[in-house]
Amino acid sequence: MTEEQRPRRHWVRRVLIGAAIVLVAAFVGVSLFAGNYLVDYALTVNDDGTLGSMNGAAYTGVQDTEAQRTYDAWVEGRELDEWTIESEDGLSLWAQYYPAAGESHRYVLAVHGYTVDHRDIAPAIVPFVEAGYNVLAPDERGRGNSEGDFLSMGYFEKRDVIAWASEIVARDARAQIVLYGESMGAATVLMAAGEDDLPESVVAVVEDCGYTSAYAMFTDQLKERFGLPEFPFLPAADLVCSVRYGFRFSGADAKAALATCEVPILFIHGGADDYVPTYMGEELYEAYEGEKELLIVEGAGHGASADVDPELYYQTVFSFLDRYTA
Repeated sequence: MTEEQRPRRHWVRRVLIGAAIVLVAAFVGVSLFAGNYLVDYALTVNDDGTLGSMNGAAYTGVQDTEAQRTYDAWVEGRELDEWTIESEDGLSLWAQYYPAAGESHRYVLAVHGYTVDHRDIAPAIVPFVEAGYNVLAPDERGRGNSEGDFLSMGYFEKRDVIAWASEIVARDARAQIVLYGESMGAATVLMAAGEDDLPESVVAVVEDCGYTSAYAMFTDQLKERFGLPEFPFLPAADLVCSVRYGFRFSGADAKAALATCEVPILFIHGGADDYVPTYMGEELYEAYEGEKELLIVEGAGHGASADVDPELYYQTVFSFLDRYTA
């Protein structure tokens, strides 16, 4: 190489290194920008109570189902109590309490799904109350009457479930508690069941259409709603989430929690669920090594199993629970 060629070679190298740095910086910047948008879209609760994923439509609490109409007629004129507790991180949490007709020490802690509040799961609890269960239906953090600026897909909500179960025990030392959840609520009760301080009074879990993990759920939804791949957007969103809200949604993992569960679990899923795909329910069932049962309701979409075949649904639920409650 001549003396004349050497400076030219160094200049080309510097240009290439500079271009690479610019490209990497642009890649990281775009990824973090997209990650921040996804956190706002999926997790951040706006001042009006909506999330970006709700497309500006406020939750009304009304469903066009026979169960809703039955509930509306059933609840009219009933005297209901409201419970409040404080979460471990200082939020005021609220729940609606539906007492059984007579004295009962059997309880269902009913946990609703993503973007809704206790009103969404309320129609499903009528058969429980009529079967002699007291039902406590909380508004999860950031929903309804409970405080909170963001959702955590079960990461913090599982600790709220533990707090509510502990509150039931504090009020009734003879309580037998069933954790019942739908969708995100189902994943949440599974995560709660894996906590090492789960009250001994929790005797069973019924989960309906829960996801295996928030990360897996977001991977599917990222492709479905935006046509985007997991990488680099979800890792970036996970990082942004940890900086903004102090947790990683990748830690909201119901399937992993099953490794430390010791209570009987009934897994329910709609056979036509294309939101939380049916295979997720089957994966959860296969992953659990404790006492378990699986119900797939053919033709049922997301959260619709009890509407499609209510007789099969509740017959299966009560047959399962009768083994573990007195």
